[in-house]
Amino acid sequence: MRVSYTFDEQLLSLQETANEEDFEFTLTLVAKDGRSKMEKIREHFDANNILTDIHFYIHPNNRFQIIVRKDFYNEFIIELFRQQLIQEIKWI
Repeated sequence: MRVSYTFDEQLLSLQETANEEDFEFTLTLVAKDGRSKMEKIREHFDANNILTDIHFYIHPNNRFQIIVRKDFYNEFIIELFRQQLIQEIKWI
């Protein structure tokens, strides 16, 4: 199921790229509490026993590269929403 989402471009830069087996997200956070929100998302996925669901790469200047397996895409988007990094989700 496809989704679209919106976010505040003054607080977050977000690019999404679909690959064959997964999605790659590049996020750059402006908000000071953004790093702690990303840590909460990472903790959410670390809590399950699936090691290949999501991979986080932390870069300087609050930039994150996140690779999400296709079957965890919706859950990742929902976690972004729960942490208030995105503002709206629409299933299309």
